[in-house]
Amino acid sequence: MSAKFKDYVKEVEATLSDEERATLDAFRDHYGIANQLLQLRQERKISQVELSRRTGIAQGEISKIERGVMHPRSTTIEKLARGLNARVEFVAT
Repeated sequence: MSAKFKDYVKEVEATLSDEERATLDAFRDHYGIANQLLQLRQERKISQVELSRRTGIAQGEISKIERGVMHPRSTTIEKLARGLNARVEFVAT
């Protein structure tokens, strides 16, 4: 993501009302894992099929997680992390 786009996003976010900010935060919470999984998988240049092979998690399930349609259990998150050579951690917001 380019710095210019990040700057644009910050500018737009600065104009949000409290209600709009709450809605945005709710969406970020809902899609947080989905977005992290998708970005990490793409950075590693691993297809959903390959990640499925590495983890034993069905490709369709990985797709649903990445689209935010399905929320993975902690055991699924751990398997995905191992398949991506990553770790699970808490991050302060």
